[in-house]
Amino acid sequence: MVNQGTILGRVGKIETKPLNSGGSVTNISMATSKRFMKNGEKQEKVTWHNVACFGKTSEIAESYVKVGDMLYIQGEMENQKYTAQDGSERTKSYILANVLTMLPKAKEQKPEPKKTEFNPDFIDDEIPF
Repeated sequence: MVNQGTILGRVGKIETKPLNSGGSVTNISMATSKRFMKNGEKQEKVTWHNVACFGKTSEIAESYVKVGDMLYIQGEMENQKYTAQDGSERTKSYILANVLTMLPKAKEQKPEPKKTEFNPDFIDDEIPF
């Protein structure tokens, strides 16, 4: 059987909390989006995902991940039942991350364009045409 969740998206919120066991958990709220056409108009659907990181993954996320960063996450899908403030039973789904890859920022992905200057007075007598 396979239980795996994979997302590539942007960090909306990140929070690290200590655990009674001495470690920590880092909870990350991430957004993914898809674009499509509906009735001739461009549409975008944003989906929010919950990610939980423990151990070394939590330490890395706490130290290096910031709001707005692009992350690639892989892990096991989990469901957690809880009682809401109004007394109703609810279920929260999340990915228990075992792979967290930080992707380069947009500025780091694009190489700087080379600057060239055009000199209209330049004449090269060596060119045969």
